[in-house]
Amino acid sequence: MKNENRHKRRNRYMKRTPIRGLLAAALLATTLWSGTPAFASDIGEEIRIDGNQPAVSKAGFDISGEYAVWIVEGEKTITVYDLEEETEVKIGDKQSDKTNPRVDGQYVVWIDSRHGGSDVYLYDIVKKKEIRLTDGTATPVEVEISDSNVVWSDLRDGKSDIYLYSIKTGEVTRVSNSGKASHPTVSSGYVAWEDKRSGNADIYYYEIAKKQEKAATTNRSDQTNPSLYLDKIVYENDKSGDVDIYVYSIGSGKEKQLTDDSEDQILPALYRDSYVFVSDGDLRLGDIDESGSDEIESRIYEKLPPRIYGDYVLFAKQDQDKILRIKLYNLDDEEPVGIGGMSGEPSQPDGDDRYVVYISETKNAAHVILHDLETKTNTIVSKSGSEPIRPLVSNRYVVWYDEDEEALISYDIKRGQRKQVTDEDADPSDSLYELFGNKLLWVDQGRRYDLYVTDLSSGDTEEITSLRDEPLTIDIYDNFVLWVTDEGSDRGSIYLYDLDEEDETEIRRDVQLQGASLGENFVVWSEHTTKTNSYDLYYYDIDRGRTDLVIRWTERDQVDPQASRRMVFFADNRISVDKKDYYYELYDIEDGSFSPYYWSDDAEIEQPRLSGNRLVWIDTRDSDDPAVYTMAFARPNDDDDDDNGGDVPGDGEYKEYNFQKVFDDGTLADVLGKSEFDKVFFVFRAGTNEEVAISISDIFEDSSEFIKWMNSTRFDDIVIRVYN
Repeated sequence: MKNENRHKRRNRYMKRTPIRGLLAAALLATTLWSGTPAFASDIGEEIRIDGNQPAVSKAGFDISGEYAVWIVEGEKTITVYDLEEETEVKIGDKQSDKTNPRVDGQYVVWIDSRHGGSDVYLYDIVKKKEIRLTDGTATPVEVEISDSNVVWSDLRDGKSDIYLYSIKTGEVTRVSNSGKASHPTVSSGYVAWEDKRSGNADIYYYEIAKKQEKAATTNRSDQTNPSLYLDKIVYENDKSGDVDIYVYSIGSGKEKQLTDDSEDQILPALYRDSYVFVSDGDLRLGDIDESGSDEIESRIYEKLPPRIYGDYVLFAKQDQDKILRIKLYNLDDEEPVGIGGMSGEPSQPDGDDRYVVYISETKNAAHVILHDLETKTNTIVSKSGSEPIRPLVSNRYVVWYDEDEEALISYDIKRGQRKQVTDEDADPSDSLYELFGNKLLWVDQGRRYDLYVTDLSSGDTEEITSLRDEPLTIDIYDNFVLWVTDEGSDRGSIYLYDLDEEDETEIRRDVQLQGASLGENFVVWSEHTTKTNSYDLYYYDIDRGRTDLVIRWTERDQVDPQASRRMVFFADNRISVDKKDYYYELYDIEDGSFSPYYWSDDAEIEQPRLSGNRLVWIDTRDSDDPAVYTMAFARPNDDDDDDNGGDVPGDGEYKEYNFQKVFDDGTLADVLGKSEFDKVFFVFRAGTNEEVAISISDIFEDSSEFIKWMNSTRFDDIVIRVYN
């Protein structure tokens, strides 16, 4: 229920000479410590977590038939989303950069850098098979696919031409010879592209069956950015002084102007008779057989062209934090719809200093979603096709119960690894488990109810106690374990166990209870008082071994307490007209006062959880759009993570940056803020047998080695490697 997290940051370098080595160290320290962590958002500020529009990179996206594809920001795999099943899978290796993901039918293509240059790769979704289409001699920069045809523009030999690959035959054909061809598009029978052989940009096409190249338009003006469907090509044309959308029919050989506006109309995409384009930042829809167009969405991201297929339009838009998100618009229903495995209805949230987890459930699937408050990104951490419930997060671990496997599953955020915690012989409860750091408290409900603590970092498991009956509740915080035995008639006894001393203490015996929880050096519970006919809050000071009253109100109740750090969150009806109407309060045990930080008046809180430095809940203030909300009541905990797993994060995913480039373009601070100190490395002589990697954590402990390498290495030869 509670979590401790450590936030750290990153680094970068400069040029030669001893003084610059010292300056690099000084700059590093200044950059890292000059601001607060990105996830340490203002205390008391509500944050709405939205998974309906995935955060994506600028590498591109596509939609066709049953699937949509994109690359999540910060990832290197390609997400393939099944529009019907509402499930997603990741394809491609986890190390290489990828761009231009495209999909048609059962095939996905993209440009991949895994061999040091760039190559075109193809993935068969049905066969789950990946194929490299180019052999290293190609230099592809754009790729498209339709039916069994793959096309790309290729910069080999210092020229730019279009190549066609047939999935059916495996044959590669060069379809242009001008050396000035780009922006290819393809259908089942034709390839079209933009060509500057005459000095200005024209549209040319290639008939696949006849193996013939022809000009579509060769006006003195520029015709650019073609999009092809069957034998129709839509494209941009600036013959009127501004840019308009035109269509060319290969069958009739006729050209037709589709738009006529003083604003530029750009980035057309065609499907059957429908086409989309962008005008003054707005996404619009038109029909090639009719005049006029309708606005779909305003202020979209213009650097990535929209895509259209069937009843769907896929496009990108930046949110208020400048994060790029893809959105899906249903043309039939004339409304936006959720996309991605995170687009389902949220439930069962939990939180930590840096992370929030919850279940996203669609009509066909359920997923555990991990939201990073620092990067503002969402990740599906559960296995596709599994049945997860009740996720918890603390520090670097996420834990949930899988109803299909009937087991507890953990996910290591740092390493990106998922594993089953309980073996086949165990029968873990699907509701009685709690998490603190790397310690998982759980109940094995066999012949008896056995409480165990499993160290997720080592896999070691320790039995705490064995109970005859199912406990009413359990909890863990720091080195203490809590359980409440069931004495019948809503009565229970509260026990506290010290993991270090292996000592059990009964702190309350056979009292009428409504909830108990562990906080920082205290236990809090709701106990019925006969004299006042009310449920009152009590707490037990672990250091002093003393019980005190927190709140009492005659014939009014404070119930279901949750504790984290020194805070207690509970349901209260003291000021309600009707005793059945409860509201929520947040109380500081240490100060003996109510918290000054509160959620907004219009909040509709359901399924609340207090953990780490924050409260998380499902909010139904927008009845048609329930969402996960969170609010921090304290700064993130800066305690060290005792389980770093070594100096180098192993073979995990990472991204590399050139130090000179990020130093010159002013993005050094952004790069340094992307991960934790022990996951960001300055790499000298990268890719050689003499490679040296020094983490930020090591630099702060002893900067001499770092300064030595900075003084002996050119800035543009230094790599910053950031592990996920």
